[in-house]
Parts: sequence; C-alpha cells; structure tokens
Amino acid sequence: MDAARLDLGLLLEKLQQWQPFAGDAFLDDVAAILENSPAEDLVENRVERMRGYSMGLVDIALTHALHNDTNTELIAQARAVRSEESPGDYRQAVDFLRRMASIFLELFEHLVATKCVREAA
Repeated sequence: MDAARLDLGLLLEKLQQWQPFAGDAFLDDVAAILENSPAEDLVENRVERMRGYSMGLVDIALTHALHNDTNTELIAQARAVRSEESPGDYRQAVDFLRRMASIFLELFEHLVATKCVREAA
C-alpha cells in the first residue's frame, strides 16, 4: 500500500511540473536563430532554451513510440547535439546553435507529419 502511495505521489508531482510543448515559441526561437546571429551575451541563453525544447520534443517522440528509422535517427541526433558542450568562441557557438535549431526543427516537422504534435498556428 505504501509503495502505491509513493508511486501516486511521484505521478502527481510529475503532473504538476508538466508543461505542454510550446510549438509557437519554439518556431519563433528557431526562426530568430536561423535568420539572425544573436548578440554574444545571448548565445548561451539560446543554447539552453534549445536544450529545453529538445527534451520536450524527444519526450513526445518517445511517448508516441514511433518505431521507425526516421524517428530513431532524429531522436539520436537531438540527444547527441543536446549533450554537446557549447563552444567558447562566439562564431563557433552561433554555428552550434544553428545546428541545434536545424536538428530540432527537423524532429518537430517529423512529429507534425506523424500527427504527434499540432502544427503551430
């Protein structure tokens, strides 16, 4: 009985912390990253935001259990780039940020195509 209460407590805690994936904000951030170079003092903030989006996208892909080569490859790419350290050099950090944005956008578009997420308005 105590184990069941503990499990329900953990479930309740996770539900209270859950945030829906913000597709519109994600697409706005991706567009800004791909169209313009962020100021040097904003790059690390943008990298962390992209990492957060990646976690949400990967969670969605895993939740829907799309077991196909495309999904598996996109999840692997997202996880790999998310785990990379951001370069210290500004130009390299911007290139890294753009690579992140491109990979995560590809995963997002795949999730839209497979109806795992709704297309942003």
